[in-house]
Amino acid sequence: MARSSIDAMQDLIHLDMDAIMAYDLAIRACDHDFVADQLREFRADHGHHVRDLSEELRKLGETPDVRTDMKGFFIEKFTAVTSHGTRSALVAMLANENLTDAKYQAAVDLEDLPESAKAVIRQNWSDEQRHLNWIRDALDQKIWERPQPSAP
Repeated sequence: MARSSIDAMQDLIHLDMDAIMAYDLAIRACDHDFVADQLREFRADHGHHVRDLSEELRKLGETPDVRTDMKGFFIEKFTAVTSHGTRSALVAMLANENLTDAKYQAAVDLEDLPESAKAVIRQNWSDEQRHLNWIRDALDQKIWERPQPSAP
């Protein structure tokens, strides 16, 4: 197992931890309940990614480093500065998800990982593509301008 593949998986864990932090900020900035609920689901996906990637690293005899890194500092600051209301929260998360999607896309091509790790990376990348598509559609449709459903 090449150290670079282990490092790439660890980088994905850091990136997912960064995404969780960014989603927390974006959710707080949202003033549209439906959007905030969707962002909470995406945040939960990132939590699953951390858990599943950590398990794969443990299978390889590695100890996962489950924390944010320097990228997280900049992602947090960018999200905090740009997230003031639902639209800006979505714009911030679009930028963050573009980065995450690109990192997962690159990781799909890692060759020296066990099939179980490759399967986790492919599933996580699929989640990232779903997040990106939803956020793009929400921005295109100006979902924040729609009336929110009333409470039952």
